[in-house]
Amino acid sequence: MKNLIELLQAGVVLGDGGYLIELERRGHVDSGSGREKVGTGRGSGQFTPEIAIENPEALRELHREFVHAGSQVLQALTFFGTREKLNRSGYGSDTERINAAAVKLAREVAGDRALVAGSVSRTQLIEREGMESLGKASDHIGEQIRLLKDAGVDFLILETFFHLAEMRVALEAAARAGLPAVATMSFRPLVDRCSDGHTPAECARVMADLGAVAVGANCEQDPQRMLAVLREMRGATRIPLAAQPAAFRTTEICHSFTRLPAFPDDLETIQISRRHFVEFGGMAQTEGIGYLGGCCGCNAAYIRALATGLGRPAHSKPV
Repeated sequence: MKNLIELLQAGVVLGDGGYLIELERRGHVDSGSGREKVGTGRGSGQFTPEIAIENPEALRELHREFVHAGSQVLQALTFFGTREKLNRSGYGSDTERINAAAVKLAREVAGDRALVAGSVSRTQLIEREGMESLGKASDHIGEQIRLLKDAGVDFLILETFFHLAEMRVALEAAARAGLPAVATMSFRPLVDRCSDGHTPAECARVMADLGAVAVGANCEQDPQRMLAVLREMRGATRIPLAAQPAAFRTTEICHSFTRLPAFPDDLETIQISRRHFVEFGGMAQTEGIGYLGGCCGCNAAYIRALATGLGRPAHSKPV
């Protein structure tokens, strides 16, 4: 199996889709809507990845579906897997176990057909405690990246960061660990600025300067809405773009599906069709997208749609 850099040089790399919302829909993950006001970052927190140790077969099956749909990369389900976030959902003492188990599951399914990426997300500390908690966030992200390296990931996907300052410390931690990193910011409530006030172009330049092998956006917006962000980033850097859009419709007033009333328990009312992902796959090369996948709302059918847009067949046999 080629490494990530070699795959990027060979063409568009097709990643996988969203895990936590899909697993919540299948009855395996708690959305958290009954425990706290969603989106505040307070309380126990939503969508933590303890399924890796509590129901590994459910996670293994979703990995299989993504590989069968054509994914060249499987993300270990380590999103929101820092010790601080897991502490708030009662799993802090299992931090090492959850991260190691998630990587092992992804590796078992990937075999020699796909790379395994460690997913590292924002901590929510900046949202909860302010920018003065950046040092604490850096410590937690650094610890998780060390755990992922020890577990044997091929590279990192740093995703769903709202603050460029927190993305900066994540990329610095990735560099210290010697792991290649794909870096994607999330923009809300509008796509013109991230939460600490930087434009998509500014974000792209900083992430590239800090060593990311691909930069872009993930989550919050559907493919069409995300295009404006990606095009601005494309004008700011020469490295490949990375795009992992959500499969939910937003509005002109709010470009973020997690800020809409439908999140998290009425998302079916704003789901977009797979046709948009076929079209997005068809535009990937001309838009400079080197790493292409899906985020929230994207099950294997949406990854198959991207593969169709790229002109690739899905794998002929289930794994």
